[in-house]
Order: sequence, then C-alpha cells, then structure tokens
Amino acid sequence: MKRTVILLHVILVLVASCVGVDRVPDAKPDEFKSAVTAVTVLQDLGGRTGWSHTHNVIAFDRKGDDGYFDIWVTHIDGAGLHCLTCDAGVPHLHNGNPAWHPSGTYIVFQSQDPHLEELSAVGGLEKYIASPGVGINNNIWIMTSDGTKFWQLTHVKDRHGGLHPHFSPDGTMLLWSEIISPRMDRIGHWAIKLADFTIEDSTPYLNNIQTLQPDNLQLYEVHGFSPDGQRIIFSGVEEGKYYYDMEIYIMDLTTGETVKLTDNTEWDEHAHFTPDGHHIVWVSSQGIPQLKGDSLEDIAANPPKLEYWIMNADGSGKRRLSGFNHPGVPEYIDTEGGIGLGDFDMGPDGTTIVAKMRRGQKEELTVFIEFNLEENFKYHCCFILCSTLFIRI
Repeated sequence: MKRTVILLHVILVLVASCVGVDRVPDAKPDEFKSAVTAVTVLQDLGGRTGWSHTHNVIAFDRKGDDGYFDIWVTHIDGAGLHCLTCDAGVPHLHNGNPAWHPSGTYIVFQSQDPHLEELSAVGGLEKYIASPGVGINNNIWIMTSDGTKFWQLTHVKDRHGGLHPHFSPDGTMLLWSEIISPRMDRIGHWAIKLADFTIEDSTPYLNNIQTLQPDNLQLYEVHGFSPDGQRIIFSGVEEGKYYYDMEIYIMDLTTGETVKLTDNTEWDEHAHFTPDGHHIVWVSSQGIPQLKGDSLEDIAANPPKLEYWIMNADGSGKRRLSGFNHPGVPEYIDTEGGIGLGDFDMGPDGTTIVAKMRRGQKEELTVFIEFNLEENFKYHCCFILCSTLFIRI
C-alpha cells in the first residue's frame, strides 16, 4: 500500500511538470532556430489558399493574363488541377480568397461586383484595391466544390466590400470582414460580420448577421475561429494608424472579451490556431529590415517581407519559425524584394501548411511547408513519458 502511494505521488509531480511546459518557451531577442524542414512549390502561379482536409484538396486564387484572379483547385500532389470560376456563373472580374466548408461540399470566396461603379484610386491602383487581398467592391459568394452551382451571399454598396470569409469548425457560422466607410487613399473603416450559415432546399443562406467592432478599431481582417468555435481571431489596426501597426487579436464570442496578442510597429497578419488550440501561428515583419510604407502606393511598390512566427494562445512565448529572409538557414531565398508569406491553411497535424508565398515583388506561388516543432512543443515528449509511467502502474 505504501509503495502505491509513493508511485502515485511521483506520477502527480510528473503530470504537473507536463502542464507547466505546455507552452512555447520565450525566445531571446537574438535567438533563432528555423523550424522549416521542407518547402515544396505546388503551383508556380498561385495565391491565397484553403485546404480541405476532408478531400485533401486545396483551392487557391491565381492571377490570369487579364490581370484578374480566379479560383482553382488541385490535389496536394498536383493532380486534378482545374479552374472553378473561369467559365462559370459568377462575375468575371476578381474571384479569390477561397475557404472550404468543413464538409468539403462548399467553397466560400470573394467576387468583385461588375454592377458597382468603376473604382478610381491614387496611383492607378484600381485593380489592386478590388483584388482579393483588399476586397473593395467585393461580395461574398459560395459555390459547390465542383464549381457547378453558385450563390451570392452579400450585396455591398459601391466602394464597400467583403474580405476573407471563414467557416466555423462545425460549419454553422460564417465570418468575414466588411468595409463600412470607404476611403480610397487610406484603409477606410471596417467591421467584423458574423452570421448563421444554413442550407434550405439545397440553397445556402445567411441569417442573423451581426456587426462586431471589438475595441473600436479602424481595420478588421478576420482569420477564422479557435478549434472549439468559441473565439475568433483577427488582425486589427487602431484608429489613425496603418498596416505596419496591424496587430493580432482574439475575441471570445460568449463574453465579448477581446485580447490584443501582439503590440509593436510591425505587420502582423494571417493568424491561425494550431489544431489543439494551444498555440497561434501568424506572419510578421519583425526583425526584417525593410521600407515600411505608409501609403497604398508604397505598399504596392514595396510589399512587406514576412516570416512565420508562433506564440502561446495567450500571446506569450513569441518566437520566429521561418527564415526565408534570413541568410544562413536552408530555406533562405536571395531575391530582390525579399519573401512575403501570406494567407495560409494549416494541416490536421499542425506541422504542415499550404500557403501563398510572394517571391520578390510580384511573383506569387502556392507552397507546401513542413515544420519540425519539437523544440517548440516539448510538452509532447513529457506527455508520452507521463502516459508510459501511468500504463506501467
């Protein structure tokens, strides 16, 4: 009996140590060890992407010879490549930012509305501000995964627009950003939209559309939900600031509590929870020398150089994962204009992603990146040890 008590005491101590390291450790300012183990180019011409784990198929947008984006799909191995919006019942301007319904049955996306007035912008950036990355004059649409049926879900006013739609993990809610007060020479004012998503008589509908403006920010760009569907994660810019002051936030949908996870003068964007919900991966310009433009013309001419970072879900323990702009690591790419890492979707095991990569100033690729996160997720080893001891008892 005494032996049993002693062994149980040892197990409790070890379990406590497991819980204590279930976090990414803090990195020193000059500490960087790349976690990238492999990079595979899936499409030489590619862009913003979504990954259906149900079918192991990716959807991505690609700019055509006409200067407009369309949505394509392909298997991870490159098989079955075809365009869903090139010759379909959808406006033939910009179509992009695809995201899958968890069932794999539908793809939600943005589409530029041809019935709204032609855009005029400083610097001849009309196509740029209507592109899927900015979203002016874009509506939210949805289509079947084979591209045979299309439905328009929103109807924005002139110079308004929708951006970055995402489904909740159970597929019952749709989240997107929407510009509510446009300004063509700056970023305007935005809000978060959240709606119930339903299918009635084989037709998709949005109901109970909410408008959210947590912390009264000027810009909101949503990136999705936590794995349990209880929180949303987004980038935001405070009133009067610009893109290099974009920070990562999470909001609890039950309590409305909003937490600011980053706080710097860097470009922080495209944040996603890992599948276990313990950590967040995002892209950031931190530590990369570059021109930080403060106008649309500057941003278009000098797009940001960005790397992948990881942090605990509470914002602590931030550290860089990739070094595409960092000489001396295997994935470094020496190119004028540097590397920009954009929208991505994470694999089911949390160690792989499909992503948009910008090489130089204009060349866009769809890539598959693999990570070794052992140094950042040491708690896995601890859990294995604890489980083994428990089994032996």
